Amino acid sequence: MPKKHQQKAFLTKPQSSTPHTLSSSKSATQNESTSRNVNDLIRESRRLQIRNESRNPQPSSAASIPPSLRAVLDLPPPPPPVPRFGARPGGPSRLRRIPGPPPPRSWLTDSIHAPSSARTAAEADVRGLRIQVRSSNLPDGAFPPAKSLQNLVLKKIASTWEWHAQNDYDYLEILPTNLKETLLSYLAVYNEAPINPLRLLFLNNEHEERAEVHRLDLSNALGVWTTFKQLERDLVVKQPPVPKPDVENETWETAEDSDGLSSPAFMLGTVHNFINLKHLSLAIPPVNAKAVSWSSLLSLAAELRTLTSLSLAYWPQPTLTPNAASTRAVIKTPRSPPVVYGGSDMYTAHDNDWREAAGILRTLSRSLYCLKWLDLTGCGDWFAALRWRPSSSSSDSSSLDRYGPEWNGGWRGVERLILEVGWKPMSPYIDATAPGQGQPAWNVEDERKMYRYKNERQRYAEIHNTAQSVARYLRALRKEGGGRWIEVDISEELPL
Repeated sequence: MPKKHQQKAFLTKPQSSTPHTLSSSKSATQNESTSRNVNDLIRESRRLQIRNESRNPQPSSAASIPPSLRAVLDLPPPPPPVPRFGARPGGPSRLRRIPGPPPPRSWLTDSIHAPSSARTAAEADVRGLRIQVRSSNLPDGAFPPAKSLQNLVLKKIASTWEWHAQNDYDYLEILPTNLKETLLSYLAVYNEAPINPLRLLFLNNEHEERAEVHRLDLSNALGVWTTFKQLERDLVVKQPPVPKPDVENETWETAEDSDGLSSPAFMLGTVHNFINLKHLSLAIPPVNAKAVSWSSLLSLAAELRTLTSLSLAYWPQPTLTPNAASTRAVIKTPRSPPVVYGGSDMYTAHDNDWREAAGILRTLSRSLYCLKWLDLTGCGDWFAALRWRPSSSSSDSSSLDRYGPEWNGGWRGVERLILEVGWKPMSPYIDATAPGQGQPAWNVEDERKMYRYKNERQRYAEIHNTAQSVARYLRALRKEGGGRWIEVDISEELPL
């Protein structure tokens, strides 16, 4: 078969032609490339390398000095080595964040696991930026002068209590009893470490030495370095029941009389670690209201009947069901009327129904019948429970004396009652400068601050008036029953 004829003339590639405008630039680049050969480029790179090395600081080749000799010569510590280029810090290079939007602020501040700083900031914001004010001190306290050396030393020990508790453990036990009581008061103000000072100062001593203790200032302790159960174990030791030993029956008549029943166990009683304790402070900061328990206080007061001074500053409303105090739950049962879950709820103050709180205070007054000094600073939310009586329409006149504390009975010896508000509203800062151009003349945020400040002043005045009415009621009640005069301390009115 004949071969196919290929036209080679059509397969040849034509020569490329450059425009006349690029002829000059092309010739210039060719001249530069021909003028700089490989050796010139090597020399240029070496020159740049030497220049960069001269700029970077050279590591010091001086010999290092041992740390002990450096401390003797009082030389400054050597600078840390410069991190190498490209070195990455330890740990994961990327942290995976939780998917979804960030949690609301209320979830973080209202949580029981939130740090104290977050709870304090949230509490201050909710309460309208109140300033905590407390002027009452536990009686029989011997404090050194403000400018004395002893005051400075005690303040320093209290502020660095964690270090002293670990290193001065053996020396704290041999301190005098009165100095230990004073140090405990300083720890209530300046200590934030979660270390129990009560056990380090007192519980390691003999029973005779603990008998000299008359005053325990445990302010700000609950919720910080102890709980109510731990405190109850530190103050009172309950002995377990011991079975009575069986005696062998001598005759068969006694065996028939016993009928084979073993003798019951009996209690040895409770042992008080501080048998002569007279003054006790259980004051708490307002942010630790959940750390207290009125039911635990009633059981503890039954063992500490000889107390003459008690401080319950900033305690919440008396209730045996604190978890139901912020709700109004009603349990419906068949064939019976509905039952309210808690004795107190969120409408107790609005309805003026202090039945549960008055009953708890009445039980407390029967236990602490030696009380002479009572501090209720910061408890203005339930001052009305001190003088509450049910309405005559709901109860007969014979049962009116069964409510509230026994001011002419168990607490007939109370001579001083402190009903201070415990806080003052802080005036907000408002910028008085004229608004700039383009800014509104009315600031919404400043108006909100002033509105909240006025509400706080109004609440302060309400608590102050309630305290005055309680003072008048108690003095009239004492006068009617022929009791002693009671001194009631009330906060001053706010200036206009």
